[in-house]
Amino acid sequence: MNNFPDQLQQAWQSQCSKPIDVKPDQLLTVTRYERLVQFLVDIGMISFFLCVGILMLGWAFRDIQKDWPWLISALSDVWVAGYILFNRWRRRRNAAHYDETMLAHVEWSIKDIEHQMWLDRYAPWWYILPIGLGCMIPPVFFFAMDYGKRPLLDSLMPWLGTEVVFVATFIFVYLLMQFGVRIANEKRRQELQALRALRETLLNTQE
Repeated sequence: MNNFPDQLQQAWQSQCSKPIDVKPDQLLTVTRYERLVQFLVDIGMISFFLCVGILMLGWAFRDIQKDWPWLISALSDVWVAGYILFNRWRRRRNAAHYDETMLAHVEWSIKDIEHQMWLDRYAPWWYILPIGLGCMIPPVFFFAMDYGKRPLLDSLMPWLGTEVVFVATFIFVYLLMQFGVRIANEKRRQELQALRALRETLLNTQE
């Protein structure tokens, strides 16, 4: 694979007309860089959610009979971290190896970008929703546990205020993520177009 960029350059130049004015070695360098950035982002998210989950466990076990609802928050954090780990492992297992053909590397790059776009499209279900429920359900149990121990308004108003803050926060996070996904997908579509054109070139050179 030491001459991998040179072979890609020759394959690219062998086509009659290039649909996209980009060098193959630069194209794959960009895709590899973006995969590295995504890997670092995943590691950062896993570390963050595991740390928050451990913190929630610590709060819960300070007084397990009173603070056990925080276990729900810990489970939601572990769920998100576990999902990211599982997805990263599955993508890594299906990755093209260095000794495989150029076409295999290009096809895997295409599938990897498409898979990332799919993940971003369903992020509210596997990311925002579990964390949102993990934050909003424990206050419900705390409110139910305090019900009858003090005047209703003294416990109802703080609970409603907490839930409103959580709802507003997660709506803002959702809208912010959707905005970021739209920007990222524009670049990904351009990369997909270039990679698909390169795949067609490599298929034509093999024929």
